[in-house]
Amino acid sequence: MAKTKSGTAPSPEGGDAPPTIWERIDAPRTARSTLTHEQIAEAAVALADAEGLDAVSMRRLAERLGVATMALYRYVDSKDELLELMTDAVTAATPLTADPADWRAIFREAARRRRETALAHPWLPAAHAQVPTTLTPSRNVVLERMLAALEPLPLTGDQKMQLIRALDAYARGAADGEVNQRMMLERRGYGADGDVRMLLRSNMEWLLRSGRFPRFADLVKAGLSPVDAVEEFDLGLEAMLDGLAARFGI
Repeated sequence: MAKTKSGTAPSPEGGDAPPTIWERIDAPRTARSTLTHEQIAEAAVALADAEGLDAVSMRRLAERLGVATMALYRYVDSKDELLELMTDAVTAATPLTADPADWRAIFREAARRRRETALAHPWLPAAHAQVPTTLTPSRNVVLERMLAALEPLPLTGDQKMQLIRALDAYARGAADGEVNQRMMLERRGYGADGDVRMLLRSNMEWLLRSGRFPRFADLVKAGLSPVDAVEEFDLGLEAMLDGLAARFGI
C-alpha cells in the first residue's frame, strides 16, 4: 500500500488513517497525564469481571478511577478503544511458555490459554463481537510465537496464517460456547458449574416422548456420561492439530 508524505498509510476512504490507540500509547507522555493506559485497562477489566460488560461505561470507569469522565477521553477516544485495551490486557496476563521449537505444543497452549482467558473473563466473547482484537500488541506476541514455531516448516505465508486462523476459530468457538452455556446455567439458577442436562431436561423428555428421534433416544436410554468440558475441549483440539498436520504435511 502506498504511503502519504507523512509516512502514514492512507485509509480505505483515501484520507490519512488516524493514529490508533497503540500509536498514542507509544507516544511520549505529556505533563497532563495523570493515568496510564494500564491503570485504565485494569480498572475496566475489574469492573467487567464483577458486573459484566454492560456495566463498563466511561462514567462508571471514571468514578472507579477517581477522575472526571471527560478526563478519560484524553486516553481513550471511544468505548471501542476501551474494549481493545481490555482484551489486550487479559491476553497479556497469559503468556505462552511451551517449547518454541514444537509447533503443536505452541498451538496447543495458545488454544488452552484462549479458553482459560474466556472462562476467567466471561465478558470476552461479547467484547470480541464488538471490536477487532486480532492486531493488538499482546495478541501479536502470541502470533509471533506461533509464526516462529512454524518457521522451520515448508509452509508459505498464506499456509501459516491458514493454520493459525483454523486453530483460532476452533478455540474461540469452543470457548465462547462454553462461556455462554455457563452464563445460561447461572441465569437459570443452576450455577455456572451446574449439569446442563438439568437445564435441558424438559426438552429432552419431550423429544423422547415424541418418538420422532429414535437414534437419539437410544443413545440417551443407553446412558451418556456427563460432559467433561476440559476433556471435550482437548479432544477437539488434538483432532484439529492432527487434521492440520495431515492437511499440510507437517
